[in-house]
Amino acid sequence: MLSRDHYAVLGVPPDADNETINAAFRRLSRRYHPDLNPGDARAKTAFERLQMAHSILTDSRERARYDSEGHSTVKDIEVLTRTSTEVKNETRSYADLFRHLCDSARRAQPKRGRDVHTSVVCRLADSERGRRTTVQVRRLHHCLDCSGTGRLYDGDNAPCSTCIGSGKEVFGRGPLAVAVACGDCSGEGLQAGTACEACHASGLTTRNETLPLQIPAGVQDGQTIRIEGGGHQGRKGSPPGDLVATVSVQSDPRFQRNGPHLVTSVPITVSEAILGARIEVPTIDGTIALLRVPPGTRGGDRLRVRGRGLEMTNGQCGDLIAVIDLWLPDNLDEDARRLIREFGNRTGEPIRNQNERATVNQ
Repeated sequence: MLSRDHYAVLGVPPDADNETINAAFRRLSRRYHPDLNPGDARAKTAFERLQMAHSILTDSRERARYDSEGHSTVKDIEVLTRTSTEVKNETRSYADLFRHLCDSARRAQPKRGRDVHTSVVCRLADSERGRRTTVQVRRLHHCLDCSGTGRLYDGDNAPCSTCIGSGKEVFGRGPLAVAVACGDCSGEGLQAGTACEACHASGLTTRNETLPLQIPAGVQDGQTIRIEGGGHQGRKGSPPGDLVATVSVQSDPRFQRNGPHLVTSVPITVSEAILGARIEVPTIDGTIALLRVPPGTRGGDRLRVRGRGLEMTNGQCGDLIAVIDLWLPDNLDEDARRLIREFGNRTGEPIRNQNERATVNQ
């Protein structure tokens, strides 16, 4: 059937009497009358469809014919053809028809909402055990004013703004013209209520929201966390997208992470390395740990402080690994040099003088 049901255009049931039909016509005419919508081609064509439906349904012979045969009159076809020229203001080609069919196929399948991308900062102290935090996001939700439908239901039915109530879209011209179901109203020809101004008829509005986020144990810098359903809401009941959070693990210049263990450089003096010592080293939680340096420690040796690394999910902690950095004094006076030479002689490791080193290097 080329045209939309005239009863539906007026928003009345098939058994409506003339009084009901006239009342519906007057109500919709006030909305679409050309004098109240100057220069609006869609309103003009919608008004013509209302006039046509009213004239057919209030004429007993025409109404009986329409009810029995269910087809469009010549006048109906003329209005529908004029819709594609006046409203569209261009001839729609068969390429447009192909795009229309593809769009209809895509609309028929639910299209999930887009993902929301955000970032979250994790302290190095929390990176091994993980932690629960929150993120601030701005995402699309169903419009509260229209419940996500895009329209406000006020009891009125109005012709579809795309097909002007015909339920069809025409492609091509003349005898080769093709009419297919309107994609915006699914061939119904009607749109209930009025467009929602809060969401611009999209059914979606943007709101700020605080969402909980669980940073997993052992998280690495740059790792992403995906929360299903935490993204933008899809249109017309389609499922929402996901929340994708990129984790940035704060670095600490004092430590390098090695799983649950932390590696740090600890400078000691020559005397401490030779004689041994107990020195204080900083930890990740801001406290001080006592490190025992055994006598004879060499530069590059790795000493371990148990349980002063990163806390794990089982409540235990990794270790703090101290890499010994042997610190040498920059300025030595002559007495200090004499003592070092004497020390070398006593340990059986005579120190070559600068001239001897220069000779070897040559």
